[in-house]
Amino acid sequence: MSQPGGGDGESSPPGSQTRSLTQESLLEELLKEQKTLGTPVALFSEEYDSKPVRDRFSHLIPLSKPTRGEQYAFEVHLDECTGCKACVAACHSLNGLDEGESWRDMGLLVGTRKQPYLQTVTTACHHCVEPACADGCPVLAYDKNPVTGIVRHLDDQCIGCSYCILKCPYDVPKFNFKRGIVRKCDMCQGRLAEGEAPACVQACPNEAIQIKIIRHDLVQESGSIIPGAFDSKYTRPTTTYISSKPVPVAAKAADSGRIELDHGHTPLSWMLVLTQMSAGTFIGCAIAMWLNALTLQQAAITSAVALLIGLVGIQLSVLHLGQPLKAWRAFMGWRKSWLSREILAFGALPGGGAAIAAAWWFDNMEWMRLAVTGTAVAALAAVFCSVMVYVDTRRPFWSLSMTSGKFFGTMLLLGGCVCAAVWIFFGVAAVYWAMGIKVVLRWILSLWEISRYRLALEDETTPWHKSALVIRKHLSHHIELRGLSLVMTGLVIPVAIAGGAPAHWMLIVSLLMTSASQLVERLYFFTAAAGSKMPGN
Repeated sequence: MSQPGGGDGESSPPGSQTRSLTQESLLEELLKEQKTLGTPVALFSEEYDSKPVRDRFSHLIPLSKPTRGEQYAFEVHLDECTGCKACVAACHSLNGLDEGESWRDMGLLVGTRKQPYLQTVTTACHHCVEPACADGCPVLAYDKNPVTGIVRHLDDQCIGCSYCILKCPYDVPKFNFKRGIVRKCDMCQGRLAEGEAPACVQACPNEAIQIKIIRHDLVQESGSIIPGAFDSKYTRPTTTYISSKPVPVAAKAADSGRIELDHGHTPLSWMLVLTQMSAGTFIGCAIAMWLNALTLQQAAITSAVALLIGLVGIQLSVLHLGQPLKAWRAFMGWRKSWLSREILAFGALPGGGAAIAAAWWFDNMEWMRLAVTGTAVAALAAVFCSVMVYVDTRRPFWSLSMTSGKFFGTMLLLGGCVCAAVWIFFGVAAVYWAMGIKVVLRWILSLWEISRYRLALEDETTPWHKSALVIRKHLSHHIELRGLSLVMTGLVIPVAIAGGAPAHWMLIVSLLMTSASQLVERLYFFTAAAGSKMPGN
C-alpha cells in the first residue's frame, strides 16, 4: 500500500533537497576560496619581498657603518632566547656549511639549589678587539676589518695547523676535515654590506640576536662576558649578553662537569719528543767538546745523529697539517706568532748541520766546536719557542712552569740518553757522566711530574684540576706505563750495567724505553689539556 502523497519508495523529508544544494554550494565556495589563500610561508615571503632591502630586519642591524674606534658586535637578549636552534640551522644552511660543521652553537647555563637558574645561550665568534686567533696564526690567515671590526678567516691562506683553535679561548674556529682547513663565523659580512641581517639574526623568531655598533673603549676588559666564558682581558670579546634578571654568580655551563679527552695531535707529540731529543744531544755534544772530551770524529758522529733525529721530528710535524703543501708559508707570522718563531728556529738546524759538515771536511776542531755550539744554541732557542707556543694559549695545563719543566726536562734527559748510547761505542770516558746525569734526571723529572699530578688531583682550586681528572678517568694506564718505564730505566737497567750486563745494548734499550715514556707523556699533554670554551660548544 503506497504512502500518501508518495510513490512506492520512501519520500524525502521536506527541505532536504534544498539543504543538499546549499551544502554543495558552500563546499564549492570554500574550495574556491582555499585556492586563493597562501600558506604562512608564502604570506611571509610576499610581505618580505614587498619591502625594500634596507627595511628587512632593519631594526635588528645598524643602518650606518662604524666610525673610528667602533665596530659591529653581536647583542644577545637572553630573556628572548628559547634554545630553539633556529639560528644554528640558519647559519648552517645559508652559509653552505658541510655536514657536522657548525659556526653557531647553543649552550645552557644552570644555577645551584640555593639559586635555581636555567638559561639557554646562543654563541658564535665574538669578533674580539684583540683576537687571539689572528695573533697566533703563522700564515696570517685572519683579517680584522679596519672599518667593521669583523674578524674574517682567509680560507685560501690557511694551512690547517689548527693553532688558532688552541689559541681561541671560546672554541670558535672549527677544523674542517673535508677541506683540511679551519673555518669560522664572519658575521655574514656580505649580507651586512648589502643591508641584510646575518642568517642567525634573520632566523631567530624572538629577535634575540641583534647586530649593534660598539665602541672599543667600552668593551669589557675584565671578568667574563657570561658565566663559564674565559676572562675577557685576554682577547676583549665584543659580544654582549643582556638579561632583565641578573645571572647568578654561581651559574655555570651545564656541561662544565664533563670529563672528556681533548683532541690528540699525534704528529706534534712525535715532533716535540724528537726535536727536544735532538736539542739535548747537540747541547751534550757541545759541552763535551768544550771539556775536550770528544775527538773531531766523535763530535761529528754525535752531531750527525742529533741532526738526523731533529730533521725526522720536523718532517713528522708536517703530517699534522691539513694543507701540508702550503707549509712553506709558516714563517709569515713571525712578528707575533710563536709558532712561526719555532719553525724559523728549527729551520736553523740544516744550516748548523752544513757548518758541522764543513768543519769535519776541513778537519778543523775549532770550527767544529763553534759550529756545534751555535747549532746547540739555535736548538735551545727552538725548544724555548716550543714552550711559548703552548704557554701562549693560556690553558692551565700548559702553564709556563709545567710546560717548561716538561720540555726542558725531556730535552736534557733524552739528550743524555742519546749521548750515552753513542759514546759507549767509542769508549768515550764522558759516557759515565752522561749515564749518571740521565738516571738522576729521570728520577727528578718523574717525581716532579707525579707530585704535581697528585696535588692537582686532590686540590680542586689547582688551575689544572680538571686535566688531572681527565688523566685519572681516561689515561690512568698511561701513568702506570710510565711508572713501569721509570723502574726499568731508573733502577733495573743501571743495576744490570753495574752487574756486568753489556752496557752497549742496555743503553740502547734504556734510550728506547725512555723515549717511549716521554712520547706517552706528550700524548696526554694534548688530550688532557682541557681547553676553555663557551657553554655548550
